Amino acid sequence: MKRIFLSIFLVSLFSGSVFAIEPITDANSVRKLVRQIEGLPQGGLINLTFKSKIDDSYQPMLVKVPDGYTKTKSWPLLVVLHGLGDGPIVVPSIDSMVQIGPFGRGDMWYHGIGEQDIFECIELVRRIFNINPDRVYLAGFSMGGAGAFDLGLKYPDTWAACVPVCGSMGNLDLVANGRNLPFWINTGSEDRVVPAKYSKRAYEKAIELGFKHWKYTEYKGMGHSFWVDWGQIEKWLLSQKKNNSPSTVSFTSEKCAKAYWSEITEKYNCKQLARIDVETASQTIKIKISNIADYTPVSYTHLRAHETSLHLVCRLLL
Repeated sequence: MKRIFLSIFLVSLFSGSVFAIEPITDANSVRKLVRQIEGLPQGGLINLTFKSKIDDSYQPMLVKVPDGYTKTKSWPLLVVLHGLGDGPIVVPSIDSMVQIGPFGRGDMWYHGIGEQDIFECIELVRRIFNINPDRVYLAGFSMGGAGAFDLGLKYPDTWAACVPVCGSMGNLDLVANGRNLPFWINTGSEDRVVPAKYSKRAYEKAIELGFKHWKYTEYKGMGHSFWVDWGQIEKWLLSQKKNNSPSTVSFTSEKCAKAYWSEITEKYNCKQLARIDVETASQTIKIKISNIADYTPVSYTHLRAHETSLHLVCRLLL
């Protein structure tokens, strides 16, 4: 019932048209939708259903088409994650970018198949719209705010910027992954559902690490609410572009994974976090590792971009 209510509430705030599209089941239905998009009134909402490659189930996704959309230019993408017990959401007032509200398999906290759903939605929307890969943004409310922290920092080279709203940050060790990823954390001083301290501590950790590209806004008197200053957030998002080749990478992970041009390929203890810090400076690559048995520190493309030779200085942190 709550999911239905939120969907009706969002539509009531939205002044454009709302369209239901035939379910996307294969490449032909994707091509058909691509042809339809520019023929729809601009600024509309699309209630889209697609057949998942994960388990062949049909999953919902809300899509907001920006004003003036044309496939002849690339557009920013804003991925918006919903809260616990809610359905797909977008930001009604933002018209400068394509938006998607994935379902994330409901109340999975964007873990497991819920996480897979987010990336499947992104892959699908990239086939439908002309998306700028360097301007993919992530936002979320409540459970979705926690998801914005989690997915943002687990996959820092996917996003250009992240906006958690009334969310919570779990393991503060992961904040280091935001060295090259801007965050604007929004919360309410009177939030009794997810008190401000649970997101503020992430900002305090970022400041401790020297991150000047992280922002924090605590709205005085605001409770647990999605309705923050999206006008200013939109302007800020549009000023952010993904850094594809940073000179320094810090990456902490629960599993073997890749971020930017550094990859953890094997861990010593599978139950503990692994961390790699890589810095290119002049003719030297400095590497610090913890709980890592094997890794790929640098790509040839990155070496050429920074005119750096393979003179390595390696330190093992035990």
